Amino acid sequence: MGTDITISPLKKSDIPAVLEIEKQSQPEPWTEQSFLEEIGRLCSHLLAARAAGGAEPEGGILGYVCYWCVADEIQILNIAVHKDFRRRGIARAMLAHAIGTGCDKKARIATLEVRKSNTAARRLYESFGFRQVGERPNYYGVYQEPAVLMEFRLP
Repeated sequence: MGTDITISPLKKSDIPAVLEIEKQSQPEPWTEQSFLEEIGRLCSHLLAARAAGGAEPEGGILGYVCYWCVADEIQILNIAVHKDFRRRGIARAMLAHAIGTGCDKKARIATLEVRKSNTAARRLYESFGFRQVGERPNYYGVYQEPAVLMEFRLP
């Protein structure tokens, strides 16, 4: 990995930096209220990848991941990396952390949905062992883009 990071729980004070990354990354970004709801949800894990030492970018937040652990399943809801720090292994580290949490909690499967056009994310997930199991047509709002359903059987 090209950037030293730590992964730790997201705090309410991190939300402005996270919203900037969200706007850079998503055609239909989550709102502040969406992140606040996830912080308060018992099954939700909302983590930030931070630059070691808290340096650049502002607040030191390089990316974030939001996932649920419910019963024997982990569901990846949202993952994004600051545009200036992509392709440095940060998303991979956050995804590995999420899957590791699932394994610790005895989850048997990890699932996610990804825009069909997001080939970079799909390649990342496939490199972990996720495989396509279905598709939801017209899933993503205004663009009516299909979602690719992916799952990974945890060891």
